[in-house]
Amino acid sequence: MSKKILIIDNSIQTKCERCSQFHRHFSSESSVIHTIDRKLPKHLDYYSHIILTGSAAHVNEVSDIYKRIRPLILRAEKEGIPLMGICFGFQAIVAALSDLTSIDHYVYPEIGWTKIYIKHPSTIFKGLPDNFYAFENHLSSVRTLPSQLNATAVSLKKNIQAIEHKSKPIYGVQFHPEYTAYRGEATVSRWLKRRVPFRWFTNIHKPPRYNPEISEKVLNNFFEQSKSS
Repeated sequence: MSKKILIIDNSIQTKCERCSQFHRHFSSESSVIHTIDRKLPKHLDYYSHIILTGSAAHVNEVSDIYKRIRPLILRAEKEGIPLMGICFGFQAIVAALSDLTSIDHYVYPEIGWTKIYIKHPSTIFKGLPDNFYAFENHLSSVRTLPSQLNATAVSLKKNIQAIEHKSKPIYGVQFHPEYTAYRGEATVSRWLKRRVPFRWFTNIHKPPRYNPEISEKVLNNFFEQSKSS
């Protein structure tokens, strides 16, 4: 029996509307589990890859979602199953492999198209330019990393934008590689309708060189990874 991609939907209310975007260019079946509605699997043998989505929740001591996915992150690391965290999922991986003090929380979010600078070579950045634009929408970021993780990309503000495990196929990105240009524009419009200050935005207009296919390649590179021995 062929293995499935496991997508952990960390949405706090309605189920993820864009989970299909995570593997639309990769021919494999997927199983989506909404963290709030269903128990997470105790055994991961049925899955080839695991993705942890973003969330409006925070990675902190009161987050039920983080408490539920932390054991799964540790199992995936132990078993060497390819794991990728996006935004909240990225922060959850870092916290699970270290502690909650690794995460910073802001008063205001960071929203918009952000320039990502590749700091060190990484499997998920294979074939990508040294810098590119990707969409961000978050209220927290990673402050420090445990010894088993390397920072592989940063933003102009020097925020850690991506990590890679030193010996396991575990990756994380602060930005949203699954966002299409349309999705990014809709997110900006939604925030603007709430009349939020412009200082909340990293880039309110889509940059001329923005190409969603570049950050999308991050996901394809991840899916090409196999289980570590």
